[in-house]
Amino acid sequence: MKFSNEIKVGLTIIVATLIFILGIRYFEDLPLFDSTYDLVAEFDDAAGLIGGNIVRVNGVAVGSVNDVYISETTGKVMVEFHVNPNIPVTEGSFATIAGFDALGVVRLDLTLGPASAARIPEGGTVAAGTGSDLMADLTAQAPEMLDSVGEAVGQLNDVLAEANTMLATPESDFRQTLNAAKGSMQQIEQLLASERDRIASILANADSISADLNAALGEDGQSVQDLMSQMEETLATLNEDLEAFQETNEQINTLLTKLNEGEGTLGMLINDPSMYHRMDSTLSGLNDLIADFQANPGRYLKEMKLVDLF
Repeated sequence: MKFSNEIKVGLTIIVATLIFILGIRYFEDLPLFDSTYDLVAEFDDAAGLIGGNIVRVNGVAVGSVNDVYISETTGKVMVEFHVNPNIPVTEGSFATIAGFDALGVVRLDLTLGPASAARIPEGGTVAAGTGSDLMADLTAQAPEMLDSVGEAVGQLNDVLAEANTMLATPESDFRQTLNAAKGSMQQIEQLLASERDRIASILANADSISADLNAALGEDGQSVQDLMSQMEETLATLNEDLEAFQETNEQINTLLTKLNEGEGTLGMLINDPSMYHRMDSTLSGLNDLIADFQANPGRYLKEMKLVDLF
């Protein structure tokens, strides 16, 4: 069975139209075969909104604008748009026009109302909110901004004129300040010129000292390390000696404490006067006995026999 060219062209147009419509619905995140949810909003100014502009909810594309026209009865701008039927557009929702009108990038932002409120019926009207157009706001504020810039430029001109007057007047404080600063700079330049050789010598000496120090550390680094090791050993030995001295000192303190408390023979001798006197008396008697023995040895030896002696 053959088809005529007219039928083929008609079928091609129908298929292309279906693909175009389905593609638009796909890119608008709309169901491909379900019906859409049509709504209406009323604005005082369209702000560049046209048919085909995107409709967003919380930054997500959910539909597009069908048509924008002026109402014959109210004179206001009527915006017909459709969204995904799964979007709960409830009472309290409102629509605003946002974007940059001057750049042709305009959209319809839909702010949803409370989820518990009743759903706006198909074809119902969504309240219009107050949108903002940054470029329009800047354009409206441009005259005021130009006036402010003009005032700032005028004040700058006044300041520059006053500065020129002060520079042209030798008696002005500003001119005298500049002259003083100039004189100070000249004195500094003269000082640097006169002390140039000395400064160069100081820098050369500093470089020499730095080089000698680097050489000493480089060549005798091991010697310095050995010296530090010996110092560490000496400090460790000194620390041990100090600990031993501390122990000896503690023992001496203990001994002195016992002597002061009268413990032991030496402690009693130091702290008991009667024992000292008895010992002194005994030693005196012993001295007398030795002196008498030396003076009269026969008195003590006459009773001894030779055999007893040897």
